[in-house]
Amino acid sequence: MISPRPIGKLVVHRRSQGVAMGTLDGFLVMRVFGETSPEDIYASLECQQIIMATRPSGLVSIVAVDPTTTLPSEATRRASVDAADKTRHQTLGQVIIFLGDGFWASAFRGVLTTMNSVSQTTYPKMVVRHEEEGVDWAIETLGESKPRYRAALLAALEELKLGSAASRPFTTLRP
Repeated sequence: MISPRPIGKLVVHRRSQGVAMGTLDGFLVMRVFGETSPEDIYASLECQQIIMATRPSGLVSIVAVDPTTTLPSEATRRASVDAADKTRHQTLGQVIIFLGDGFWASAFRGVLTTMNSVSQTTYPKMVVRHEEEGVDWAIETLGESKPRYRAALLAALEELKLGSAASRPFTTLRP
């Protein structure tokens, strides 16, 4: 019997004032905690290229949105649509974990779910409240093993969260 390949480590590729993102095997992992710029969105394309170099079958994006996140600007929304269009053939799924309690967080999850249902993407999308639920969905969508990846992906989301302090400088990191 062939043993499965070892799980890689999270590689952080970008930190800005509002976003941290990285790759872990076939997963693009992003944490949004402030203002997202068009440059942040376009940096995610580089992460996707890195994943596709070793996993040409496709990837799944996990995006955790903290309650401190601001609404995106028009330029950021346009960049998001452009990036989704450019990556639709490589993306196997996307989960947005919209964190937070109360009416507004619940309302935003509802709006995102509605927008996903009418979007023109060729891949499944999910909006959830809890990181565990989002990670489990992403693992299943990529066809990987929950026992192998769950702890690693939850740790990756936590690592990106810990790096979100406002005092961190704006940087782009390369592997």
